Amino acid sequence: MQSYAKKKKIELATQKLKLSKIEKDALKKLVTDLRFLWPDTEFKLFGSKVEGIADEESDLDVLIILPCDVTPEIRRQIIYTVFDINLEFETNISALIVSKTEWKNKPFSLLPIHAFIEEEGIPL
Repeated sequence: MQSYAKKKKIELATQKLKLSKIEKDALKKLVTDLRFLWPDTEFKLFGSKVEGIADEESDLDVLIILPCDVTPEIRRQIIYTVFDINLEFETNISALIVSKTEWKNKPFSLLPIHAFIEEEGIPL
């Protein structure tokens, strides 16, 4: 079960953005579902929604940093979870899935998106 403090942190982070209630609820479900399976999972929002330049067609970009290696089975499980949440809430969450080790080391640490997310991403 996710603690009250963690739920409140998600709420505060998403209040700063111009997200709909449905998008906030979908993010809460995603975070809750994945932290149930991998408690130390980190999440960061990035992209046009964070930059404030989103339009009605924009997706909601989420970096998911797992505390373990991302096997094909784990990746598939997360992709299916995101897909189900998108269907349930009629949202368009787009997930970038990496392990903590991958995110902190080369080649990911050298990519422009890494620098952008580290600077402007909003942790949940």
